[in-house]
Amino acid sequence: MRYPVYALRAARRRYTGDVFEWMKKLRKQTTPTRRLGSRDAGDDAVRVELAEFAPGIMPFLGLTAYLQLELYEASARAVGGAPTLQAKDVLARVAGVTLSKHQRLTDEIRRRGHEPHVLMTPFTPVIDRYIERIEVPDWHQHVLSVYLVGGLFDGFFASLAGGLKDSYRSDAIAILTESAGRDELRELLAAEIAADPALANRLALWGRRLVGDTLLVSRDVLSLSERRAFVASEVEPVFTELIADHIRRMDGLGLTA
Repeated sequence: MRYPVYALRAARRRYTGDVFEWMKKLRKQTTPTRRLGSRDAGDDAVRVELAEFAPGIMPFLGLTAYLQLELYEASARAVGGAPTLQAKDVLARVAGVTLSKHQRLTDEIRRRGHEPHVLMTPFTPVIDRYIERIEVPDWHQHVLSVYLVGGLFDGFFASLAGGLKDSYRSDAIAILTESAGRDELRELLAAEIAADPALANRLALWGRRLVGDTLLVSRDVLSLSERRAFVASEVEPVFTELIADHIRRMDGLGLTA
């Protein structure tokens, strides 16, 4: 079932506003934390890790395989619009790494006796809606999406994988933490901004939009957990470290998150 457009927009505005508030608070903190409320006045705060919300292994494989496929397609589209051969080379490498992640995940699905397209299908609506929301014709914004979204989702799912009750857990973490080409992509973006400083404001605004939409999808993923019930008021602090990672990526480009 597709959500009404007005409902999606309202949720995005509300959640993005919360993200901005978190960013302001994080810039005042020296060490990011992910804590919920105290058990009682005399106890330490309860620390909740993303791993506690891990889904079952088959939903995890289907969802991450489809997401990596979409990230590959986004990287490949960026190659076509690249203004220089160097940019094409960097983006092609990023696309190749992402495609390799997809293939390794689908290989595991087949090894377990399932068809990848069958396992991926239930997760296409939420990911497709997300891709539609962040799709943009501007090449620089598109490349920033590839850089930021890839980093956010890989970090998010690698953390979730830590809670998988399956022998594939270590392999999943290794696949998702593979970052070959990401430093080169950051350097490419930094060079583009240095050559045209006017890009900075536009890309900073786009980066803020991306984190809100990306974490909105991540909230939906947590509802798939087989170990912990999804409670919105408890889940939001879990994203603190991911938002801190996003801030660091933005800062690395000289952009204000």
